Amino acid sequence: MTRLAITGMGFTLAGGVRTTGDFWHRVREGESALTAHTAFNDRGVPTVMAGQLTHDPVVEGLDPKHASKYSREILAALASIDEALADAGVGDFDPHRAGVVASSSRGPLQWWEREFDSASGIGRVLGGLPGAPASIAAIRTGVQGYVTTVSSACVGGTHALRSAAAELRSDEADVMVVVGHEFPLTANLLQVYTDPKSRVLSLGTTAADSIRPYDADRDGTALGEGAVALVLEREADALARGAHVYAWVLATGVANEAAHPTTMELSGEKTAALAERVIKKSDLSVGDIGHVCGHGTGTRSNDVAESRAVRRVFGDDTEVTLTSVKPIFGHLFGASSLVNVAATASMLDAQTIAPTANSVRADAECGLDSVFGGARRTDVRAALSFAFALGSQSSVVALQAA
Repeated sequence: MTRLAITGMGFTLAGGVRTTGDFWHRVREGESALTAHTAFNDRGVPTVMAGQLTHDPVVEGLDPKHASKYSREILAALASIDEALADAGVGDFDPHRAGVVASSSRGPLQWWEREFDSASGIGRVLGGLPGAPASIAAIRTGVQGYVTTVSSACVGGTHALRSAAAELRSDEADVMVVVGHEFPLTANLLQVYTDPKSRVLSLGTTAADSIRPYDADRDGTALGEGAVALVLEREADALARGAHVYAWVLATGVANEAAHPTTMELSGEKTAALAERVIKKSDLSVGDIGHVCGHGTGTRSNDVAESRAVRRVFGDDTEVTLTSVKPIFGHLFGASSLVNVAATASMLDAQTIAPTANSVRADAECGLDSVFGGARRTDVRAALSFAFALGSQSSVVALQAA
């Protein structure tokens, strides 16, 4: 098995988060970046709490003529990739042996709703393409290898990671960038997600009560916008140049439950089976896993189903912790599983389990330690990162402390 190193991370997230330090501080402290979203009250959309970017992403050195033609989604992806590459310190690389794989569940939804009418010329051509952020990032960085964008709802980031890993393990590439980007805070989408017939968003009015995963009083999730990028390299290459390794990516597992199109299979049996396959593929044992970074949307079915899956794998009396970072930045759909992987890598790097922010009263039906109340020092060798999606999709990533 070829271990892959996460050597760089970059972000464009709510709360001004850009660097690994910014990201880890928020996650470790349980410091939510959610704020009240009121932009569409005049269109009948109620106020909701959301992880909003309060400024347009700034891409250093980008020609203003180009920047004016790019959407916020493109700029956010570029800024995150720039930061991740700088963080990794990869320097010069063979452009033919580098690639970019992106994930977005809905593509440039915000551009079509907010910016289409004001765009002109080439901006109209680029802005509406789901794959534009990855392609323009490749042009900006000189990447001439495999460049593509996947759309698999909330497991898309794992699919992108899996695709990038395949390039590295097959010796088709030496450096791969994985980026997730999502800008779902549009009037049309929020109308769907706040409709009483399909509501999944929390009715909370403050950051502290708007999303509470694994809490007995949870009432829904919150959305977020932005981008996250990871740099992956093979173990030998990363070690040879003395790179800091946040964590090793051991294996990814993806599956379709072939069950309900909008609700997880509630017994947890299929997710547990997938997790067990990933652990085996990682050359680990169940006893090596000390933590699970859950999808943790704060909705009833998600939190119960994944908790049951964890108990099936590790036992009802397990000390393995299950936490969620969604209260910090919100649910970023196609970028959400990469937020989870970044958080898991950061926890392994710091040997500290970040808390499930906002949650205070554990749901007995979930029945696991979800680290309420504050971060916890730990000694964890390996961890799993979960992601689930509409369409009966599920995914698991196994990571190991470096």
